Amino acid sequence: MRLLCPSAAAGAHVSCCPGLHSFTARASNLAVPRTRANVCGWRMEGESRRGFDLIGGRDWDLLSLRQFRREARLRYASLNQSEPLRILLFALLTVFSASASALAEALDSSLSDPEKATSLVVSVASFLLFLRERGRRTAQLVRFDRESMASDLSAAFEDPLTGSRKSLKLRDLREKLRVLVVYGDAETLKAVLKEAAVYRRRLLQSQVALVAASSDGSSRKDWEVPKSARGGWLWEATEKQAERDGRQRRLADLNCRASSGGGAWFALNKKGRSRASGLGAPRFDELLGSRLPPTELSEQDAPFFTELDESVAAAQGRFYDVSLPQGGNEVTSEQALTNGKLEEMRALFSEELSEDVSEFVNLGGRLDPWDSQLREGSRPQGMKISSRDVTVADDGLEAWTTCLEQPAGGFGTLLATQRWKRKESGGADAQWTLVAHRTIPFSLNAGAMAILRCDCRGCVAGLRTLDKQGPLDMPNPASD
Repeated sequence: MRLLCPSAAAGAHVSCCPGLHSFTARASNLAVPRTRANVCGWRMEGESRRGFDLIGGRDWDLLSLRQFRREARLRYASLNQSEPLRILLFALLTVFSASASALAEALDSSLSDPEKATSLVVSVASFLLFLRERGRRTAQLVRFDRESMASDLSAAFEDPLTGSRKSLKLRDLREKLRVLVVYGDAETLKAVLKEAAVYRRRLLQSQVALVAASSDGSSRKDWEVPKSARGGWLWEATEKQAERDGRQRRLADLNCRASSGGGAWFALNKKGRSRASGLGAPRFDELLGSRLPPTELSEQDAPFFTELDESVAAAQGRFYDVSLPQGGNEVTSEQALTNGKLEEMRALFSEELSEDVSEFVNLGGRLDPWDSQLREGSRPQGMKISSRDVTVADDGLEAWTTCLEQPAGGFGTLLATQRWKRKESGGADAQWTLVAHRTIPFSLNAGAMAILRCDCRGCVAGLRTLDKQGPLDMPNPASD
């Protein structure tokens, strides 16, 4: 609590509220307005001129010996009503057990040696339980505090139809959209957004706002987002340099462990709760399939590509036994995957090895060659695809396709991604060759537990075995 004395003089006292800072921004100084009379009043720290600041204000927490946002403390109190009582009971039991001998002497009594040993054991055990529960409480408060600060990040969205630009805080997107924030310098964001553009349609299906937060003042024009990545899927963090410096300090615990320029990312659900986080760049298909599954899907989703992308779409069609749309309907044909055409499949793939497949193989994963994948009973016969999408790099030599797979007679859908390349010497008529194919479950409100990675050698499966609350990845390949 501090005393603020408004004055009519030009040099009126200015008070800064230390609690009003966020993950991305530090609040400006709170200037006291002029009044008709010099009236002094008391104002709590974190209280705005309009009243008590329930969200941004910070209070001292006695158990954790640090400050937390009021929003974080209120969220903790609403979710953990019995935990503070357990902490208090363990603390009281520790004190009473440790002072049992003194209490006995005060009552003109004494404890025997076994009783003293018992009180000592109970005191130590109670103290250890107190520390455990206190640590869990502090960890929750820290997480809630960071989530609250992250929600104060401002981001701008440009409407693809009208071209109008609207700026909002992530807090305003609660109950409307999930949020995925990627953070880094210009080179890091350039690489991350190049991959994110491939999944722009999946971000919309999962109701995810992708926010790019620059660490070096770069903007969207510096990130070289692929021109073929149409649609309003990218948000840009908007903040002043001072605010950006504050966010950088709050990300120091992540960046100090990251390689130079590696960046960081985190995801929030519609309630502003953390869903995942990590260093470097996320694997977007794994993140969407596991932590941010779609909220709405339709088997009638039309293909999403232009005439410029038709050569890539045709290559994808040969892989899936589907030709280009004719009259609004996709026409099936006898080709590689679902009909077990091994020679056609080998002709589609390039000789380049996928790093993703090699990663699982080096970890001990079992690589199943294509001849075993395409044999009767193993191939996905009768599988249908929908919601096709194409992204072509600006140089025209690399492309990505995505689609939703619906297994015949099966439940749910799969998100599939293909990476294509063609030789520069071949010109515009050069044939696209498949470098890698990835598949992960992508069903309504259901997290994926496995992924399939394929290249010219065959396919290898990975299983998700990490803690559900930990950073996302699928490092453990299936070896059986």
